[in-house]
Amino acid sequence: MVVIVTGAIGIGKTTVCRKLIGIVQNKGYNCGGILTYKAADKGIIIEDIKSGETETLASINNVYHGPRTAKYSFNPKAIDFGIQAIDKGRFSDLLLVDEIGHLELRGEGFVKALELIKSGAVKKSILVIRKELLSAFLAQLDTQPFIYETTINNRDELPQKIYSAIFSNTKLPVARWS
Repeated sequence: MVVIVTGAIGIGKTTVCRKLIGIVQNKGYNCGGILTYKAADKGIIIEDIKSGETETLASINNVYHGPRTAKYSFNPKAIDFGIQAIDKGRFSDLLLVDEIGHLELRGEGFVKALELIKSGAVKKSILVIRKELLSAFLAQLDTQPFIYETTINNRDELPQKIYSAIFSNTKLPVARWS
């Protein structure tokens, strides 16, 4: 199952995902992958969901020699960090990748997440994709995802709604004692 969380820049997609992770973990499931969020200096921080470790992913200043977009220069070390977090996260009950964007459209960044999903290596996943890039990524996916648009009006109830959609027919494994 592939779920896409979409919406405008700054609407709360990452906040929805952070709350969803809390729900998933409180229900006894595990979650892996990455979250990204704005730093105080307007750069981007990446967080490994499993470990809680962070790295600076991108800067608006031209300080990294990795891939670039119109606004950011990306830290190659942090991209590798994110790829490793995604790779570890594929064995979780839920893989979350926040976010897929311009780099991935060019075959860079966290494109490995798309490859894992298309290959069937991941059973349940959430991809965060900005609304303006959504159609380009839908054309790349081999599956029909469930799409949830984050808005000011729904962002508080969206985490529970997404959790219910993903895990409604899933039962936790029963511990067996030998």
